[in-house]
Amino acid sequence: MKSENPSIARSKKTRMTTSNSQIDEDRSIDPAKTAALLLKSRAVRIEQLRNDQPDIDDISWHILLDLKVSMNADQPVTMLDLAIRLNVAKNIMVRYVEYLIGTALIDKPADALHKDPVPLKLTASGDALTGDILQKISQELVNG
Repeated sequence: MKSENPSIARSKKTRMTTSNSQIDEDRSIDPAKTAALLLKSRAVRIEQLRNDQPDIDDISWHILLDLKVSMNADQPVTMLDLAIRLNVAKNIMVRYVEYLIGTALIDKPADALHKDPVPLKLTASGDALTGDILQKISQELVNG
C-alpha cells in the first residue's frame, strides 16, 4: 500500500476543513430563526390534528416521527429504543405506546411475547397521517 506524502495530506485536510467551515458559515441560521421554525412546525401540527385525530401531544408526535424515520431507514424500533431516544421512563412509554395502538396509529406484532423486545411500526393510517402533516409542515416552512 502506497503512503501519501505528509505535506500533501495536510494540504488536503486544510482544504477540506476550510471548505467545511465555509459551508457551515453559508448555511448558518441564528437560534431565533431556528426557534421560530420549530414553533411554526408545532403550530402547523397542532392545527392539523385539532379536529381530525385523538389527542396527539408532543411525546406522541415524536414517537410517530421516530417510527416514520426508522421505518423509512428499515431499522426496527422497540418501546425501549423509544424510551431511551425520547428520554421518557419505560413505564410512561408503555402507556404512550398502548394509547397509540388504541388509536390505530401504531402497531406491534400480536404474536410477540410480552417480555421480548417487540418492534413497533406505524399502521397505514399512522403513516398516512404523519406523512400528510409533515408535507403540510414542509409547505408552510417553504412558503413562509
